Amino acid sequence: MSSSSEASGARRPRGWRGAAPTVIAVLIGLAVVQAQATTLEGSASVDGRPALNAVVYLERTAGTAAPPPPAPARTVMDQKNLGFRPEVLPVMRGTVIEFTNSDDVQHNVFSPSAIAGKFNLGTYGPGATRTVTLDELGDVRVLCNIHMEMEAHILVLDGPYFSSVASDGRYYIPDVPTGTYTLKVWQEQWLPFAQSVALPESGTLTVNINTGK
Repeated sequence: MSSSSEASGARRPRGWRGAAPTVIAVLIGLAVVQAQATTLEGSASVDGRPALNAVVYLERTAGTAAPPPPAPARTVMDQKNLGFRPEVLPVMRGTVIEFTNSDDVQHNVFSPSAIAGKFNLGTYGPGATRTVTLDELGDVRVLCNIHMEMEAHILVLDGPYFSSVASDGRYYIPDVPTGTYTLKVWQEQWLPFAQSVALPESGTLTVNINTGK
């Protein structure tokens, strides 16, 4: 007599040892992790005006699980119209920064910041790219020694939960695992800001920030 699996036309391949339940369990585990994530959003302002060139980010507190290590990331800071674009760039530790030149003149990229090794990528022409990897936490000041008015900042962070503040003052940090974090804001010459936030297992949490210089 044929078994029920043979009767239905589903034959198990030779060497089958029940791998499907394991795959299903992994998928269920991933679904649970994704379900236990929150979006943090809100506005950031200084004296009632949008906090331009600011970064909102989260730091884990004791007892909050660390996120899985991400794959090495790459991102771009362009040189265009004799300026760095964007002027403020938040990245995670270990990110490779690509400095592109979209102008029709030569540019240089260097940093006097010790945490970045005081790098100097030299002078290069239109369409060229230079790269640097940033592994130390903190604010990296970026300059061009040909056009002294050009300046930018790269904020190197320890976690992936951060957002640049948009021109309307809004920020948006999706897919944050449940837990308690310290909410911080960085802006050049801005007074330090820190606030404890408890993120639920799902949904959206709105936190509006207003401070003065």
